[in-house]
Amino acid sequence: MLRKTALPMAIFLSFISLAGAQELNISINSPLDKAKVTGRPAIEGTVSDPRAIVAVIVHPMEVGDYWVQQNVTVKKSGAWKVLINIGRPGTIDVGKHFEIMAVAKPKTLLREGAVLSGWPEAQATSEVVEVTRK
Repeated sequence: MLRKTALPMAIFLSFISLAGAQELNISINSPLDKAKVTGRPAIEGTVSDPRAIVAVIVHPMEVGDYWVQQNVTVKKSGAWKVLINIGRPGTIDVGKHFEIMAVAKPKTLLREGAVLSGWPEAQATSEVVEVTRK
């Protein structure tokens, strides 16, 4: 009797686990794609799991480097906001194009200031936002 009920129970419990799990989503709400930004803009977004580790990455489009920005604090609502660096201090990068992506639950630990060779792997990634330094 135990064998006959064990399999259906295992299937039922697996179904309940999957039904309770939600897909992780992250988005950048500001700035908008194609915006002109200062050298130190605020980036705002939301993540569906407020407990998720969130990181913001900046890619100067003239080079192959991807820069991890300062740590992001996520509010209980899932909203987050962080100041990032777009280019170097001064006017040397004015008019240049940069890509920004936010990631949630990265596969590896991302430290502020780290330089990557591409976008990091993560459980969820935002759309890439392209900005121009003003």
